[in-house]
Amino acid sequence: MNRLLLNGKIFILMLLALGAATSCKDDDEDNQPALTVQSFMQQAAASDMFEIRTGTMAITKGTLPQVRSTGQTLVTHHTMTSTELMALAITKNVTLPTTLPQDKATRVTTLENATGTAFNHQFAEMQVLAHQEAIELYEQADRDITDAQVQAFIDKTLPILRTHLTEAEQLEDLTD
Repeated sequence: MNRLLLNGKIFILMLLALGAATSCKDDDEDNQPALTVQSFMQQAAASDMFEIRTGTMAITKGTLPQVRSTGQTLVTHHTMTSTELMALAITKNVTLPTTLPQDKATRVTTLENATGTAFNHQFAEMQVLAHQEAIELYEQADRDITDAQVQAFIDKTLPILRTHLTEAEQLEDLTD
């Protein structure tokens, strides 16, 4: 009888352990707190500001035509998404930032101090990093946010960001 009771307890413990193991999410993405509409929109606005600012620098400081062209593309596209985001923010009652967060401001300063081929290369490197970060932000927002208008904005913008990343990687190879 004791053996049967012991086997039963072991069986129950195994079931509990199995249940606990299968209920744990193994995905690193799930360790991040869920994005809110406000948080996403504020981070997306900062990303656009950074792209417009650095793109403008590339137009004037880039020594390669490809750097200047990429800068112009970034200014055009991110001004468009920024305008759309501002309109969406009004409908969602979200206040967007008007200044860059410290990490992006530091990158801008680094780029402001660069010239010539060093500028070209640093610009390309920063665009790869910035677009990787933006894509991660938009992908997380795509998972976390259910608001239909925000989802439509994400669905429209994410392919553009992916194209920019590919172009930035090609530019980085060119400026090595």
